[in-house]
Amino acid sequence: MIGTGLRGKIAVVTGSSRGIGFAIAEGLAAGGAKVVVSSRDAASCAAAAERFGGVPIACDVADDAQVEALFGKVAELGGADVFVSCAGLGGGRLAAKTDRAELQTMLDVHYLGAMTGARAAAAQMRGKGGGAMLFVTSIWGLGGATGTLAYGAAKAALAHSVKVLALEWARDGIRVNAIAPGYVETDMTSELPDAARDKMLSRIPLRRAARPEEMAGPATFLCSDAASYVTGHVLVADGGERAR
Repeated sequence: MIGTGLRGKIAVVTGSSRGIGFAIAEGLAAGGAKVVVSSRDAASCAAAAERFGGVPIACDVADDAQVEALFGKVAELGGADVFVSCAGLGGGRLAAKTDRAELQTMLDVHYLGAMTGARAAAAQMRGKGGGAMLFVTSIWGLGGATGTLAYGAAKAALAHSVKVLALEWARDGIRVNAIAPGYVETDMTSELPDAARDKMLSRIPLRRAARPEEMAGPATFLCSDAASYVTGHVLVADGGERAR
């Protein structure tokens, strides 16, 4: 039986002080990885890392200099074996009210920051004979929904880039995959009006929202040796919503 192969590996997880990112970081740590917990707020990073013995390093992924500094510190730990990009923002408006600034902000955090991190992580992985990357995209990056123009566009860019990076970096032993969650109960979704929540739940065959920890299983699998022949894949975890 193939093990996870995570023991002793260094995993960097952005956006991991809470929600899905924290659940993934905790899952990787449970598999034996040394996990770098990263988000914009240093205090939140420290509190999250303390819960499972991670290494807190604050970073705003929208700032390339901060991303480069993050990976400079990771290099001192031995270099990244696993990189998970989960930093993100919620919110959204109808297309007619979505301006350039909102589009740019979503792209900066969800997409451009992820690509800066991916390039920095890949440089370290090449020196170690390979590694695994995981991007957290969304089902709204795979199909349209009202009010998701900026968010969905950034997530769609991630889903596309998974394919490109998987093709280009396979020769370096770097696998690149993504998970596309559906409706997950997080701080980001907790402010939804009841009517919107009920409408979303009505479209899900399992008739409930996911818990953040239910994203940790698919994510840990894709980052582990159990998925050693899987690359360029976007794993949908949506309770069956897109099965219709």
